[in-house]
Amino acid sequence: MLVPLLAALLLCAATAAPATPEDAARLARTAIDRAQYVEAQRILDEALARFGTRDSETVWKLRVMRGELAMSTRGLAKADELLRFELPAKYRNSEAAVQHAVMRALAARAIHLMQRAFDLATKHHPKLLADVHLYNSSLVYNSSLGKTPEEALGGARTALASARTALELAQKNGRRDTEARATANVAFFLSHGGRLTDGVEWGERAVTLLGQRQLTKHKSVAAGNLGWAYFELGDYEAAERLYLVAANAAPRYDMPVWLIARGNVEYQRRNWQDAIRLNSEAARVADEVGRDKSLGYAYANMARSYLELGHLDDAARFNAKAHAAKKGDAEAIRSSRVVDARIAVLRGDRTGAEKIFQDVLRQQPSPATLIEAETYFAILLASAGRNAEARTHFERATRIVNDKRGEIADPDLRFAFLNTAAYMFDEYVDFLVRTRDVGGALAVTEASRAQSLEEGRDVARTFDARAVAKANHATILTYWLGRRRSFVWVITPAAVTVYPLPAGTKIEDAARSYRDLLLGARGIPERSAQPATELFSMLIPSPVKPAPNARVIVVADGQLHTLNFETLMPRSGRYWIEDVVVMSAPSLQLIAQGPKKTHAPASLLLVGDAPAVESYPRLKHAPAEIEKVSAKFVRPTILRGANATPDAYKNATRGRFDVQHFVAHGVASSRRPLDSAIILAAANGNSSYRLLARDVMQQPVDAQLVTISSCYGAGTRTYAGEGVIGLAWAFLKAGADEVIAALWEVNDTATPQLMETMYGEIRKGRDPADALRTAKLQMLRGGGAYRRPLYWAPFVLYAGT
Repeated sequence: MLVPLLAALLLCAATAAPATPEDAARLARTAIDRAQYVEAQRILDEALARFGTRDSETVWKLRVMRGELAMSTRGLAKADELLRFELPAKYRNSEAAVQHAVMRALAARAIHLMQRAFDLATKHHPKLLADVHLYNSSLVYNSSLGKTPEEALGGARTALASARTALELAQKNGRRDTEARATANVAFFLSHGGRLTDGVEWGERAVTLLGQRQLTKHKSVAAGNLGWAYFELGDYEAAERLYLVAANAAPRYDMPVWLIARGNVEYQRRNWQDAIRLNSEAARVADEVGRDKSLGYAYANMARSYLELGHLDDAARFNAKAHAAKKGDAEAIRSSRVVDARIAVLRGDRTGAEKIFQDVLRQQPSPATLIEAETYFAILLASAGRNAEARTHFERATRIVNDKRGEIADPDLRFAFLNTAAYMFDEYVDFLVRTRDVGGALAVTEASRAQSLEEGRDVARTFDARAVAKANHATILTYWLGRRRSFVWVITPAAVTVYPLPAGTKIEDAARSYRDLLLGARGIPERSAQPATELFSMLIPSPVKPAPNARVIVVADGQLHTLNFETLMPRSGRYWIEDVVVMSAPSLQLIAQGPKKTHAPASLLLVGDAPAVESYPRLKHAPAEIEKVSAKFVRPTILRGANATPDAYKNATRGRFDVQHFVAHGVASSRRPLDSAIILAAANGNSSYRLLARDVMQQPVDAQLVTISSCYGAGTRTYAGEGVIGLAWAFLKAGADEVIAALWEVNDTATPQLMETMYGEIRKGRDPADALRTAKLQMLRGGGAYRRPLYWAPFVLYAGT
């Protein structure tokens, strides 16, 4: 388990006006809230030097503010030192007294001092109660850290109740800054109380509100905490982006938190050296500023990274340092104990390692530590030949992962979750292959595939892989990209055979480089032949020799989802599309029943040729494509120009069409894939001209084929298990039998020709896969610029149920 990121918000009230102590207080407050810590310190130092002898409540507020600033920049101990004063009797019931009680409670982590703030605010300053509840939520949560998972969870829930009260009071009294900060605390406690979906929703809202209020300090911390929630959900791209926002506005005292967080992301990406670099810097700064807990987390993460690199002595050294710095944090210690066990295994102490694993598992650690302990205990048992026990522990880990994933309500957030357990599935698959359970290993890969796509569908949970190949009249290649080695299962009606492949990083790097080559100026057959043949040899085992014009279905993994296998070359100068018909499928479960028996398509819903809108010009050749495609159908229904609106499409699909075809711009969203959209026309000045993927999946699509003749219709973001999420995925989710969509930008000039040929073949009775291949071969063999894969290869056919 990677160590958690804990950064609770410390918040406070605003004060008054210019060139006096009041002016200084106002300027200092603004500087603190905007994360201008050096400026805030200067203002406070100068103000107290100038006005410090005055008998003024505002002067006492300045002293309190100096302690508050120290909490952000110099730590709790220094803040506690600065706040150890008593207000004169005349101010003991003042606003300054409330603020002083709050800050002293936070600096000393003393619940009884916060109770004084409640008493003062209730009796004398009710408008400050929202702030006191807000501070109290942070105090309650921080007081629960380092305790058992149950106690920490209880602390988060109690803190959440206090933050909600603060929010209600702030809204009632019109305290907008407090409202924004309370929203951030609600988000934080929801996430750390196990409600990650709600935490992300509230966190996004908090970051927006804090930005609007120009509360830079609080926005940066809220962004970092939101990044933590995304990290726990497996969305490392979103987490990294938000961590950088936090780091850019953080005082040096908080910098270790965000360096560790960024190191966690690099660890999950298997960039061990970068993870070590970031955590090493975090440890150095944490030591300078006295953040002992951050020091322990940084050492722990360095130990893990060194372990992955095989540097056992370094791993053991830093894990010992982590133990020393983690005193009192039971969960963090359990996490480091798992590392102790892994080191013991590699040093040959299997008995000692087994005792550690059993001890950690008995203590009922957090889910992340539990998954890790179960997985590495299973690996230990397998290495000792205790395969039945190993399988039991792998299955336990798998159940925990699936249960945690099932708790995530929002599909946008659920997509990335399997990233958090990719190592566990990788080890489980590798174990099953080593023990020659080829079918069991294949079943584990399938259990992690297309889970979101299959939800609510009648799919085969158990199946005979050979029967799937027979039902689809195809050879099926299903891939698994692993850390040490990868696999491809070759499935035919006669046999299921697994072949080892190189490590996943090697395959993905080669696939990425080849795709970049195809999309560049050098992507012509003469110049791409060598990498195309090398990648073919890497991915297609030599015994795999489908008959001429046979059907091949690819179930991809990782970056292979963005590769069109048709463009590979079994031998120099000859693309694989010239030998076989290639299709893609998200999983075996989805195609287990074989293709539906369909009739020759007669009805068409054709949508597109929308007017220019914002940065999307009218497609010059859209009218030609509409004319060519519509001419191939007996009953075309056309929504074009200003009539091609999202609402018009939704209304039209209440009827049944054999084929739906879109001629429009396409936009793929990597941050929120279900915000990928087909750009249509705006109705009556309405700005909603985007047909979003999330809207598509909500409305049943009863069509044999959906063709998205636009750029990036397949999407651009790949998720573990789910593949590329975007418009194609949404139409499959909505019920389309097959979807044709583009992996990259399509050419507005070349596409009408390709579509005319494809639909002409469909009209003759060819199925879409054969028809699309014929259209592509015509372009490939026609000479000129269009023979390049750049023009004919973006379109891929995806098979659904």
